Amino acid sequence: MPKVLSFLFLLVISYQLNAQIYPQENSTLHYRIIGFSFPKIKDANNYTIEIAAGNNNTEDAFKKNIIISKKTDANKLIVEVPSFGKEYTWRSVWSIKGATTASSMHHFSCVISSEVDTNVTRLRILKKAEKYKDAYVFMDGSNTLYDMDGNPVWYVPVKGKLNPKKGKLWDMKLTPDGTITFLLDQNIYEINYDGDILWKGPNNGKVSGDSIEYYHHELMKLTNGHYMVLGTEFVSWAFPGSTDSEGKIGKMKSSKDAAKQRTAFGTIIEYDHDGNVIWSWKSSEYFKNIDPKYLKSDFDDPKTSKQIVDVHANAFYFDEKEKVVYFSFKNISSIIKIKYPEGNVLNTYGRLGDQTAAKDANEQFCGQHSCKTTKSGYLFLYNNNACHKEELPKIMIYEQPEKDNSVLKKIWEYSCSFNDVIAEKQKETKYSNDTNAIATPELLSSLNIYSKGGNVIELPDQSIFASICGIYGKVFIITPEKETVWSGLLETWNQYQRKWEDIINYKANIIVDPKELERVIWNSEK
Repeated sequence: MPKVLSFLFLLVISYQLNAQIYPQENSTLHYRIIGFSFPKIKDANNYTIEIAAGNNNTEDAFKKNIIISKKTDANKLIVEVPSFGKEYTWRSVWSIKGATTASSMHHFSCVISSEVDTNVTRLRILKKAEKYKDAYVFMDGSNTLYDMDGNPVWYVPVKGKLNPKKGKLWDMKLTPDGTITFLLDQNIYEINYDGDILWKGPNNGKVSGDSIEYYHHELMKLTNGHYMVLGTEFVSWAFPGSTDSEGKIGKMKSSKDAAKQRTAFGTIIEYDHDGNVIWSWKSSEYFKNIDPKYLKSDFDDPKTSKQIVDVHANAFYFDEKEKVVYFSFKNISSIIKIKYPEGNVLNTYGRLGDQTAAKDANEQFCGQHSCKTTKSGYLFLYNNNACHKEELPKIMIYEQPEKDNSVLKKIWEYSCSFNDVIAEKQKETKYSNDTNAIATPELLSSLNIYSKGGNVIELPDQSIFASICGIYGKVFIITPEKETVWSGLLETWNQYQRKWEDIINYKANIIVDPKELERVIWNSEK
């Protein structure tokens, strides 16, 4: 073989072998749970991954600092290293016919940030997990993934065009394809475990009719690879009592119409991977036929509010099996059930439900969030309970009526408890003169602290994972018998006042099966 071709051949082989090595040399990682991979060696029956603390370059130094040694039958293995903010050295070792060989040493570091520095941000565990001890929790208040002991294991990195600031990133969760999605700065993203952007919303205003779509609250990747997200359409409307509305809601016809209002109406948009709009549903088209008295906010003071209509959308859920979309409108305490893809309304729940029934029949939930269905087909939601300041949020499960416009039948509810949080706060302030250090549940509810956010997820054994948004925004798991089997509280250290303060976490999500996380890790190396 000519020398030039021989050199090129060796260069290609070398490149292919290096491409199989992960973490690659001098990698800076934003996670501690790492997929190690390396070239497969002919006739080697098994391998050992050795990891040493520090940046080591000699055999003696490496052996002296080995902290992890794990065997594997394959040429890849997932290993968790101890800490962020540390350097590590690793290698693979194998034996053939009794002869042991070690690869060259590879180096990487786990980069620390305020999100995962436990001196700055922490998930304080109030009750340790037993059954779900191998699960993981996404907390968008810190852009971080935690294990059930409160240890940070991964966070969204500042990478490329991503700049995830605390509190600006919403609804972080896994997809059916083993990727991660979230909303950030009025756009929507899909990334891999390494933080590379795989997909970004077009945000071109094709549905809103504006320059952007005003994405908010919720993003869901479907099993067919499409993306479904909440958007906003701003429309100027004329209402009853105006000169040209003739008692009906309609688009503005005259700029002199005193009853006009620029109103934010929720939209649901479905995209394919190329950013084409596959399906959409505009709430404005539905609400224009509803009497405005049903569309005024439950939370505005009628004496001072100028809002004629306040139909703020804050959640949706697509039941792919039943081909039904549930659309939540917080400020009018209503949920609309929509047939997909036809778009016709199948039912309305809450205030928009049976409008001839007694008033309290339509107040089964108020300022709700995170509407879903259970595996049994029940309607499942987080009830912020904002109309009743003397009460705290609730988790509700309803049987859906077969008849249109009939009242939901409550079959289960749970009033959120803060006894565990209060107990922890009391420990910290036992010897403090700060009488405002602990806020009681009664005080918090009277201040309407919990009027937004929150999430509920049904787990495989019908237990419920829930997150609360607001001061004392804890996350927890309860059984159907209402026993708390795990709980935690997201906090940040106030260096000036020398105390831990709660972080408002909009919406937490859970990874129940560790194999789901493994899939995400290996997907990033493809």
